[in-house]
Parts: sequence; structure tokens; C-alpha cells
Amino acid sequence: MTDTRPAGSAPASDVVATRVGPFFIVVYALALFGIWMSIMLPASVTIALRISELDPEGKTTSYSIAAGVGTLVALLANPFFGRLSDNTRSRFGRRRPWIAIGLLGTMAGALVIALSGSFAMLLVGWIIMQAFINASIAAALAVVADRVPAAQQGLVGALSGMASSASLVVGVYFVEWFPTNMLAQFGLPVLIALVFCGILLWLLRGDDSRDLPRQPFGVAEFFGSFFINPRKSPDFALFLVTMFLVSCGIAVVGTYTVYILQDRVNVSDDQIGGVITLAYVIPGLIATVLSPFVGWLNDRTKRRKMLMGAAAVVIAIGTLSLSFTTEVTPYLIAVAIASGLGTGLLSGTYIGLAISTMNDPNSSARDLGVTNIAYTLPFSIMPFAAPLLLGIGGGQGNYPALLITGAVLSLVGLVPLAFIKATK
Repeated sequence: MTDTRPAGSAPASDVVATRVGPFFIVVYALALFGIWMSIMLPASVTIALRISELDPEGKTTSYSIAAGVGTLVALLANPFFGRLSDNTRSRFGRRRPWIAIGLLGTMAGALVIALSGSFAMLLVGWIIMQAFINASIAAALAVVADRVPAAQQGLVGALSGMASSASLVVGVYFVEWFPTNMLAQFGLPVLIALVFCGILLWLLRGDDSRDLPRQPFGVAEFFGSFFINPRKSPDFALFLVTMFLVSCGIAVVGTYTVYILQDRVNVSDDQIGGVITLAYVIPGLIATVLSPFVGWLNDRTKRRKMLMGAAAVVIAIGTLSLSFTTEVTPYLIAVAIASGLGTGLLSGTYIGLAISTMNDPNSSARDLGVTNIAYTLPFSIMPFAAPLLLGIGGGQGNYPALLITGAVLSLVGLVPLAFIKATK
């Protein structure tokens, strides 16, 4: 039976057993598409290009600082805003206010970056973007736990990953169409997010959380937003470790695409835009098609651990292959394996696996916020570690050492995965 009431018109406990209809699913996917494009395009492409313009000589160091600081902000903001969302009591519900506030703040940060004339100003804008976009992400992802029954959580959760991949497929064209217009590169993705999320907020118009029981939220609860007790939630803690390790491989591939192409594959400046486009469009299309299928398979077979394990192996193979490539065609093939097949498998699996290991429905936004941190934290840590790995043997160009490390860490993720008991 399809739910005919406005999404969010009752507490999650009353609605979660009712299947959501196709219109809600499509709108939700498009809203996530906009949200992810707002942050994924800068994190993967435009921040690196902007830093290359502002600091061409020290770009790798400056990029490491920007990536590290940005993800540190995300590390704090995502679970914090998730906890705030869980505890919001208003006639607009728990999720709607934070989706809206997050996108407005993201737009402000994008404008600061686009108009920046120095690395310091760019860093300020990036901090603002990371803080506010994670408010939207935490609230939007929690809609799955609130509104979607278990039989559909794999598919609908996979849409988040599909939306992430599709956002880069579309987003890189903004770089190609507006190669010198920073306002377009940073601002248009946020405008798209505002349009699609506006429709989602309309669907959630019946949400009202004023009658829900209030949860304590003091200093202890604030710091508790960032901590998962492995004794109380052992499977979820193991999942988070798995997620972090598996993501290390794609973090290396994703964050160093521009510099690997410039410094190792030696793509010329007049060709770099087109090759970057292919490097994101090809794997993005693969992941976009694969993610919902894997999500559907996830729901049908309940083999969530097996699919996560397959993602770890494929990501490791693709990342390892990249360490041997110095030409464009082999590079694109390896990226298609790591960021296409690997990300498609991971994106179609991880939300369903996360929800199946969570044991407290009252903290779903916080827990999914922490899940997102486990996914994205390697995008900060790997750039911080990169200068040491790149400097092995002298110089700053040992990309094989960096890529091999990412591949090994992805495979190590199979170890904690094997000990998860909540699901197959």
C-alpha cells in the first residue's frame, strides 16, 4: 500500500511501515542530487582548480590544508546538526528547518569562495560551506530512517549514492561551460539544490514535531554527538570502521584527480578540462546506473555485508591499477573501476547496512551524520598524509605510494566487516 499522506505527517514510528510512492522517491533523489552537487563538485574539482589559480607553486600543500580543515569542520558539523535535527521540536518538523538553513548557509559560503582573492578568504568560504551543507545532509539522510520501511531502505538509501555520482557527472560540465566564472561554478549547484529541496520541503509540509518527546541536549549530549559507544552499538561501530577504511581508496582517487593528471599523466593545460570531464563523467555514469540496482539487490537478498565486501575489493583493484598508469586511456579505465564500479557498489549498500546496524531510532539523523563522516573523513586524512607518501624517494611526486596505500586500506576494511552480526 502506498502512503497518500504528505511525507512527514506523522512520527516515523507511525509511518515507517508504509511504503513510499514513486513521486516521493524521485523528488527525494533529485533533492539529494542538488545537495551532493553543492559540495562534491567543489571537493573534487573546483576547489583544487581555484587553489591552482591562487597558489600555483604551493597548490598541493594549500589543497591539503583546505581539504583537512574542510573535513574537520564536516566532522564536527554533521553529527552536531544531526543531533540538533533529532531534537528539533517545531511546527515545521525536525528535518525541514535544517535542510533549508543548511542550503542558505551553503550559498553564502559559495559566494565567499567565488569572490575570494586569496587562499585565506577561500578557506573561510570553504569552512562556511562545509558547516552548513552538513546540516542539510544530516537532515536529508535521516528522512530514509524516518519515512522509508526496511523493505525499501536499500533502494532509497542507494539513491543518495546515485545522486552523489550523478551530481559530478552534471557538475563537471559547469567547469567546462564556465571555465573562468567562479560564481557559476560554485553558485549554480547550490541553486539547483534550492529548487529540488524546495519541492521536497513541500512534500514534507505536514511534518510537525512539537508533540514528540523531548530529548536532553546539554554539554554532555553535545560531545556525545561525536561518539558512538562500541559497547552499546558494537555492530554500528564496526560498520563505521569498515566505512572509513573502504573509503580511503576512493578518497585518494577523488581528491587527487586534478594533480595526478597534471603531474603524473602529464595532461597539458589546454586538454586538462576535457580529461577531467571524462574522469568524472565515465565513472559517474557507471555509478549512477549501478547504485540503484545494487540497492534493489540489497533489499532482495539482504546480503549487505557481501555487497560491501565486493565494493572494498573493486575499489582496491581500481586504485591499485591507477598506481601503474601514466597515460590517459589506462587512467580512465582504472578510474572507471575504482570510482565507477566501486563507488556504485558502495553507494548502493552503505545506507542500508548503516540502518541495519543502528539500534536507536531516536538518533537516526545523528547516526547517519556519523556515517557520512566515516565516508568523507578519508577525503581529509588522506590529503594530510599525502605529502609524506608523495615525498617518499625525494620530491613530491610519488603518487604510486599514495595510491597503493589507499588500495591496501580499502582491503583492510574487510576485517571489521566480517565481525558484524546484525546482518548477513
